[in-house]
Amino acid sequence: MKSFAKPKRRSRNQKQPSKSGGLETSPEKFSLDSIASGFLAILSVLISLTILFGERAGVRVRVNIPEDGIVAPYQVITFTFSEPFNPGIASDLVSMDPVHEGYLEWVDTYNMRFVPIRPFEQGVTYTLKFEKGEVETNGREVKKELTWEFKAREPLVVYLQADQTSSSIWAVDLNGNPPKRLTDETLKVISFNAAHIGEFIVFTALNEQGGVNLWRVSREGNDAFLLLDCGRDRCTTPAISPDGLRIAYSREAAGPSPELPFGSPRTWVLDLQSRQNTPVYENQQILGYNPSWAPNSNKLASYDGLSDQIHVLDLRENTQTVFSSNTGGPVTWSPDSNRMLFTTVEQAESGPRTQVKLADLSTNQSRSLIGANDDLDYSYYSLAWSPFGDQVVLSYHGGADPLLQTLWLFDPATLEGSVIADEEGYAYNSPHWDTWGTALVFQQFKLRTTYNPEIGLWKPGFEKPLTIAQGILPQWFP
Repeated sequence: MKSFAKPKRRSRNQKQPSKSGGLETSPEKFSLDSIASGFLAILSVLISLTILFGERAGVRVRVNIPEDGIVAPYQVITFTFSEPFNPGIASDLVSMDPVHEGYLEWVDTYNMRFVPIRPFEQGVTYTLKFEKGEVETNGREVKKELTWEFKAREPLVVYLQADQTSSSIWAVDLNGNPPKRLTDETLKVISFNAAHIGEFIVFTALNEQGGVNLWRVSREGNDAFLLLDCGRDRCTTPAISPDGLRIAYSREAAGPSPELPFGSPRTWVLDLQSRQNTPVYENQQILGYNPSWAPNSNKLASYDGLSDQIHVLDLRENTQTVFSSNTGGPVTWSPDSNRMLFTTVEQAESGPRTQVKLADLSTNQSRSLIGANDDLDYSYYSLAWSPFGDQVVLSYHGGADPLLQTLWLFDPATLEGSVIADEEGYAYNSPHWDTWGTALVFQQFKLRTTYNPEIGLWKPGFEKPLTIAQGILPQWFP
């Protein structure tokens, strides 16, 4: 801000203007005090306006719902407030239509979130509302009712497609669109697991040292990055915890030299937040392969092939339970994480019989559910418990052809059920339920023809499975 001095009067003795016509004038003078005063005045006005408009606008609230309103089935919806809020007061202003099972959770001074217990239903448009009203005891309030609409996205099916030179992860939807490659063909994928939350996949691939590394790729694909460099060790069979925070996997230590064999597999867990990577059991005599998480992410099962046992570790209680099994087959968990199904072979009077055992984690006891009184050995193997309701899918050998495998859907409480996949000349295995427990994908092979593995789909009402892709090891990617 400039301050100009008034021109002075010339006295009689003052010199006249020079011939050049120039005038003598006083220089400009700057007042620092005036500048500071001006800035303070402007700042005061701005603060007053901010307070005024802030009072008029009230507390602002935003949510992490995308602009297109398409969310993951288990999307955690976060409310972020422009000012500190009282969760006990603010939670009364939140509603959802239709009502959905879940709970509100206070994160910190500025954030609150809705955590769904069940997945958002397909084909349903939800309206989330935040009513106007006070959100703090000091009277600060949301001035205007806010609404957001959203719906659950369509799930994908991911699978492995392999030949003699490469193996990649592919994804396909159920709307007839062409499949999409998710991993680069330069990476030879060995195994993978799709996250329950549907945002990423963890897979294993060979490295230049002869070991196997852990990699991660997003739902969009083509952005794979190295998650864990295992060096010469082999890190395989990854399993992502349902909450998406940890990865269990089997690790085989490399021998002292490349000519010597790898060590026995042991179960390790990688924490994705802290990056801590440790073996599950301190006792190195406990082996572990093909780990499996309970739905609550607090229990972890793995198979010890040396002792023919399934080890179950409760990470919250730090307790361990052991069940006898000699098949090494996959386990499947009940929705409440309190029970588990697995297979084993036991000797009967008429010969060995494969049985399905039901383990109760509340009593640490198991009993034979299927197979103890079978006239023939049906070689039960693949199991999948529906995430909702009491339905289990089981694969078994049926008929005179020992290569045939059939899928049977049954209620574990009553053992009543029906065959859902038994087309002549086919073998079915590796079933997986979708997030809602309304559809199954599985592996299917046409026997005694050129090797051409397919991905089958089944839903209630289907007379026979629908082939949706060519590949192996299908999983849902919600």
